Amino acid sequence: MKYIVKRLGRSVEISEATSSLLIYRIPYQNLSQISEEPIKINNKFIVYILYGESRDGADYIYVGKSTNGLKNRPTSHDDKYDNWTYCYVLTQLEERTFFNDGTIQYIEDKVNKRVNELNHYRNTTKVTNAGTANSFDMEDCDEYLSKAFEMLDVLGLDLITHIDDESAKEADKDDEESGIGVIPDGHYYMSRKIKRWKNKTVKAEMLVSKGKFMVLSGSDFCPDEGPGLIDSIRIKREKATVINYKLKEDVVLGTPSGAASFIIGAAVNGWTSWKTASGIAIDSFRK
Repeated sequence: MKYIVKRLGRSVEISEATSSLLIYRIPYQNLSQISEEPIKINNKFIVYILYGESRDGADYIYVGKSTNGLKNRPTSHDDKYDNWTYCYVLTQLEERTFFNDGTIQYIEDKVNKRVNELNHYRNTTKVTNAGTANSFDMEDCDEYLSKAFEMLDVLGLDLITHIDDESAKEADKDDEESGIGVIPDGHYYMSRKIKRWKNKTVKAEMLVSKGKFMVLSGSDFCPDEGPGLIDSIRIKREKATVINYKLKEDVVLGTPSGAASFIIGAAVNGWTSWKTASGIAIDSFRK
């Protein structure tokens, strides 16, 4: 993937020519002097990540959001850590954006959960929630984040590598997150266009039965892998029997998101991807 990287004084902007995604890395000490910094973020809706280096190797993170750009909010967390190094800003081109109150809250929540899953940083964020984004917005946000995590990695913030895969597997066993006892037994369906696979639409079927999430034979299978795919899902993909991009065996996964990621080949929110025959996302069962 080719990105457009620009240096703006001591800050860095990274974007992609084919999308509206914009990410910035700004030295924290420059935030209070943002009027003097040769950088202008037109979109007022942002999600920001504060990063601080630590001498003992366990670096600090804070995840927040703002509806007023860089003003005030990113510099109001010195009580969490007194030596922030960078502020990473996730936003979009103003003229092509789905960012709003609900979507930035959803993205903030997803980023915060990703930080916790990695078991690598000291996360000083206390509480986030998924907000009011609808299922279509959630899909846009998930697609946005699949690229954003990769671009953040280019800028030096690794939110992809699972430092402790065992802890990630244990997290998958949590009933609420895994969907065990939440999703009624039955058949569920996914139809999703994948941009990195020439905009092909992948269709798949999942059977939920007695706490198991089984992707059924005959489901489409994207051969290309995107960012955020954890090792346990990658191993299952490598072992699966696939002919002409069709799954030729039933495969059991531990979570709805794991089942969706297995098909898509990248980190994806299974709660919004899998739907009933009438088109209702399984996330409705949690609510």
